Amino acid sequence: MIKAVLLGIVLGIVSGLTPGIHVNTFSAIILSYSDSLLKFFSPEDLAVVVFVNAIVHTFLDILPSTFLGIPDEDTAIAILPTHELVLEGKGMVAVSISAYSSLLSFLFSIPIFVLFLLHPLDVDALTVPVLLLVSAMTILGEKAEPFEGSLSVWRKRLFAAAVFVLSGMLGIMYFGRPMPLLTGLFASPTLLSSMNSEIPDQVGSIELPKMKDIVSGTLSGAMVSLFPGVSSGTATLLASSNLRDRKRIVSAISSANTSNAFLCFAVFLSSHRIRSGAVSAFKEFGYHDPVGLILVGLLASLVATLLTLTFGSVANKVLAKVSPSKLSYAVFFFLIALVVLIDGFFGLLIFSLATIIGLLTLKLGVRRVNCMGCVVVPALHLHL
Repeated sequence: MIKAVLLGIVLGIVSGLTPGIHVNTFSAIILSYSDSLLKFFSPEDLAVVVFVNAIVHTFLDILPSTFLGIPDEDTAIAILPTHELVLEGKGMVAVSISAYSSLLSFLFSIPIFVLFLLHPLDVDALTVPVLLLVSAMTILGEKAEPFEGSLSVWRKRLFAAAVFVLSGMLGIMYFGRPMPLLTGLFASPTLLSSMNSEIPDQVGSIELPKMKDIVSGTLSGAMVSLFPGVSSGTATLLASSNLRDRKRIVSAISSANTSNAFLCFAVFLSSHRIRSGAVSAFKEFGYHDPVGLILVGLLASLVATLLTLTFGSVANKVLAKVSPSKLSYAVFFFLIALVVLIDGFFGLLIFSLATIIGLLTLKLGVRRVNCMGCVVVPALHLHL
């Protein structure tokens, strides 16, 4: 069991820190090579590897978003707040808030995990209403700027709706391969708009999150884990759509991300419904010990918190020695190369279109969270 936990942690580090590699990537690899792996691990051990990888990933995936501006679906919304904190010399603040939010979210999710086991819920019929509610909350969350006039808020909401629908249409076109889509919508605008910014010395301070944001994120992750075809990206959108404070956004997103990843396993153990790629692989190994899963998850969360703070501290020090403009250019062209490598020239087309939509949010003055239509609209399309 220990070697399974260690392997899961290692895979979580790799998937969390490496752009383009998701938990589902390793879940698929473990499943594909299970016959060979079963010579060294029991089926229960392989289930633990998949589970630990899923949990550890949710801690460490904040680091590429914070220091490189490279998203995955779970942290896309966090790019702008974390990048702004880095530009203020508070990169480690963002990392520490995220790490502690994920840890506390796991702890707060344990009673919900038990509740799901004791009272399995069938909420499939509510999927479409929930997605429509999330869409409405996102668009109506736009606020007017001071002194702009009484109709300005509705103009901004109209612009937000346009961005939401455009990103959603692009999501439908390229459903299932989010790397070029999310990179174009969230990473490119951040990198292009800050290529000439100066990155100040990073203050190695640690800050604790607000409890209400952790609770909000945890409940959002719990709710989304119940619904089919609704990803953790929707959980992070739900948790952060009405927040303005950057630190609170980071906390809510990290909490929702970890809670959703953890509670998807509770939904499977209680009702045998599959809500994530990791759970789909987990199911094949016949693991049915919820108490053991909670204990393993707690250990993995504690280790992941220490790893996130450690890697964050190292990245903090390295960032201070790098030219900000050179770093932005290097990351931007690295992303283009990665998109072509993973998804070819059609992926590059999607990346280009997504970048235009992402830059449109800057021109129109609306929040980039509206670009998460790329996740919500395809889910709606799937269920209508």
